[in-house]
Amino acid sequence: MQRIGWTGGIVLFAAAVLMPAVARAQYQAPPPDPGFNYIFDGSPTGSDASFDKWVFASGTAAQSASQGQATLDPAAGAFLVNGSPFGSYWYPVRPLGDVVIRLQYTVQDTPTSTRNGGVMIRTPDPRYTGATTNDVLAQKPAGYSYELCPGATVFCGRTTPAGSATYTWQGADGPFPPAPFEYSGAYCARNGTHNVTNLAGTGALATNSNANNHQHWTQVYCGHEIQINESLNGGGDSPSTDPIKTGSVYGFRNLNSKQSGTYKRQTKGVWHTMEIRTIGQQYTVLIDGEIINQFDNSIPKIASRNGDPPTMARQNPRGYIGLQTHGGNDRISYRQIEVKDFTSGDIPVNTVAPKVVGTGFTGKPLTCTRGTWTNNPAGGYWVTWYRSNKILPSNPRLRAPSQLDYANFTTPVEPEMGNQPLPWMDSQIIGQGDTYTPGADDVGKALYCAVNADNGGATVWKTASAPEILSAVHADTNVSASVPAQLALTLGPAASFGAFTPGVAFDYTAATAANVVSTAGDAMLSVSDPGHLMNGAFALPEALRVEIAPAAWTGPVSNAAVAITFRQHIGATDALRTGPYSKTLTFTLSTTTP
Repeated sequence: MQRIGWTGGIVLFAAAVLMPAVARAQYQAPPPDPGFNYIFDGSPTGSDASFDKWVFASGTAAQSASQGQATLDPAAGAFLVNGSPFGSYWYPVRPLGDVVIRLQYTVQDTPTSTRNGGVMIRTPDPRYTGATTNDVLAQKPAGYSYELCPGATVFCGRTTPAGSATYTWQGADGPFPPAPFEYSGAYCARNGTHNVTNLAGTGALATNSNANNHQHWTQVYCGHEIQINESLNGGGDSPSTDPIKTGSVYGFRNLNSKQSGTYKRQTKGVWHTMEIRTIGQQYTVLIDGEIINQFDNSIPKIASRNGDPPTMARQNPRGYIGLQTHGGNDRISYRQIEVKDFTSGDIPVNTVAPKVVGTGFTGKPLTCTRGTWTNNPAGGYWVTWYRSNKILPSNPRLRAPSQLDYANFTTPVEPEMGNQPLPWMDSQIIGQGDTYTPGADDVGKALYCAVNADNGGATVWKTASAPEILSAVHADTNVSASVPAQLALTLGPAASFGAFTPGVAFDYTAATAANVVSTAGDAMLSVSDPGHLMNGAFALPEALRVEIAPAAWTGPVSNAAVAITFRQHIGATDALRTGPYSKTLTFTLSTTTP
């Protein structure tokens, strides 16, 4: 989307217009994906997922009631936006909170169709009944409000507008505004100021009057637009002057054609799948199953388009979805819109924060530890590394930077991406995986990792700052030593059973110890055949038993203690000769890998 301006009017609203089918078979949507439910299934009427449940929002209430020109393609089960002006078809049946939204979209396959549209998320009810703009403004909250329907209207069941709120930022680990801080300002859908600094750094941020009496600008300013713009950065069969491409969170985290992948989707009439995960204030956007963007709306941030409200005015926990009609020759069609809902118990929770471990020297790897999480039985985790400019205390937008503060540069033309240089904004992805090795480009920048936890589409993340990246050179040197082969065995004092008592059955025990030193890869301690204790020519009837613990090692050891136990049984009828009994035993320490 790339629009400025608005017009005034009065109140009415209209639903999508049903056009008679022209001898074409009625489309039947496939079953919804597991865990999902349709909110648009291509049917003309008859259920909460039918075409006639979607309502057009453009300018004033009267304009919204009369300007929508979308029709249902009965064969494709799709919204055909036709000549609808700048606006959106929104779904008033139910708001969406912590959900996955999955839909298909395509650029209409006609010679004149251009490639711009979008999906509006987390928008409040845009309808007001005032006869004039001043009347409409009187029905709106004065300051921030995150209620689904805050207006003094019959739609909201209110006689006075919702009260004003403030937003308190609690902080996060990364190049983000200092915390805590309380933000306040004008309601998202009215002109006014905010207690942060504007893009120029010259004064308070001011929201313009586009949404004062304009239903679609209310959606744009109070929710977020997930952009659909399937053009290249210059050139292509439908050139666009809007550099913000599909998957962008418009004005807050923009993507170019390379980041978005629009160069892979240039054939008109091909259906692509967009998935939008809105979990808490963290949004994840996928195209054809690939994550292309992530955005944390909780972080205080001003838009990169002058006059738009900041994130602090848009902290809606739930809201309505809308399908943008961009006007002109833009023809994005939509179909198979389904939603998966999550409860709080489905959403992963970080209980021990991630941490970046490493020196910060270039050429030496950093490791992002996961931390500890609950509510994630699916066990999906991944790590993304980001680089951004530092937001210094001297920055006038310290309390709420824009994406241009985090990064704002271009790279040379890549013909596959278009015929213009590629613009890059906001924190840039520099790596995936647990480790990242910083280089020269990272010196003087802010690096951080984001640990993502995903439970069946309930995707959230927690960030951790890297240490200061320092330019370094590294030189290796060897420090060496050698160890001579050694097997050493030291035995303790000789063991004694004491005196045997003739005629009494008893098990006698004696013990000694050994000390083992071995530099070998393994070692084993054994003993010669104990045989029988002897007294001259007389031998004890039962053999001597020897126990060694431990008797083997799988690596080198130093001064390993060994317990040696001797056991001798004397029977009640054993004949014992007067005098000492003894036996010389040989203990051997050996190895197969010296």
